[in-house]
Amino acid sequence: MKQVKYTMRRGIILILSILLALCLVQGVVAAGADFVQSEATVEPASGDLAHGDQVIVHVIVKLTGGKDTTFNTNNELEAYTELVDPKWDYTILVNSQGIPKHTTVRYVRLLGWDLAYPEESDVTVEYSLVGKVPGATQTSDLTLFRLRQIDANGNVPPGGEILIERTLINPADVDNIRNVRIKKIEELRASIDEYTALGVNVVEADKLYHQAKDKIEESKTASYSKANTLLTDAGVLIKLAEASLENAYASSLIDATQVTIDAVHSDISYFINDRKMAGNTKVAAIQNKVALAETQVSQAKDFRDNMDFYQSRLKANEAQLTANEAQSMSTELRNSGLGGLPDISGMGTYIIIIVAVIIVAGIGFVLYRRVTKWDELG
Repeated sequence: MKQVKYTMRRGIILILSILLALCLVQGVVAAGADFVQSEATVEPASGDLAHGDQVIVHVIVKLTGGKDTTFNTNNELEAYTELVDPKWDYTILVNSQGIPKHTTVRYVRLLGWDLAYPEESDVTVEYSLVGKVPGATQTSDLTLFRLRQIDANGNVPPGGEILIERTLINPADVDNIRNVRIKKIEELRASIDEYTALGVNVVEADKLYHQAKDKIEESKTASYSKANTLLTDAGVLIKLAEASLENAYASSLIDATQVTIDAVHSDISYFINDRKMAGNTKVAAIQNKVALAETQVSQAKDFRDNMDFYQSRLKANEAQLTANEAQSMSTELRNSGLGGLPDISGMGTYIIIIVAVIIVAGIGFVLYRRVTKWDELG
């Protein structure tokens, strides 16, 4: 009996220990950073960076603390940069009071004891950094500023990191991009000239072409970071010009087809209103053919509006062929000389019977005249 009670007691203690451990784990998981970012600025404010560019970073964080102090004494704040020749100015401000410090190292570490003040204190840390962009063998991300809260085990709590990065440009990549842009701009020029010969409206595409070409030329004497921006803009302009050109070409095919369709409609109106051929099967066939061409034109417009210019051209060409067939049928009917004669298609059997009756009647009349003539001669 005593053994049973002892076993139960041990079980209860074990369960309570597990529950306590879970609570402690939850408390650790729930713990977050002891600071929040209140300000962060970078000069230049945007754009990619290249070797030798100067960068200025200014960051202010406010310490939010834990239980009784503004920062966990077992942790530290670590600031870091990949800029070369860094010059740091940093200050711990307690109720707006502090002494600036300076350093030229990559890492700036502040111990928890230096940051732990009574929780009612207003404590901020201000970082000012000036440095230059290092060289690069490939285009990659460059860490301008990183601030982390690190515990005794080297871990970073949730929300315990501020990271400011920019793209570091490899000069060789910029040169390669320029070569690609030059090839594309030459291809665009050839397409504009080709479409001009076809009578396509290339005004907008030509304007975009010149804008892109100017940026490519400017990039040749600009800094690598500026050149990269110029070449990126040129790439966008080239794509816009290509789209404008294809849109204009598809539209020209659609417009040409519409001219043919309108001409056939004019013929249909002539047949129905002037030649009174509303019930003529040939006119109906022309109407069906031109209706199909109109459907194909509508599909071509939909493809064009959805930027699918290849399908738009295909459908526009189909529509033109259909419209041409309708126009050929219309021209043939106009030149047939049938005028306003009734449509006799489908009446072949009746015509044969009528002709046969006329022939039989004629033969009978001739025989009748001969018999009558014989009677008269006695």
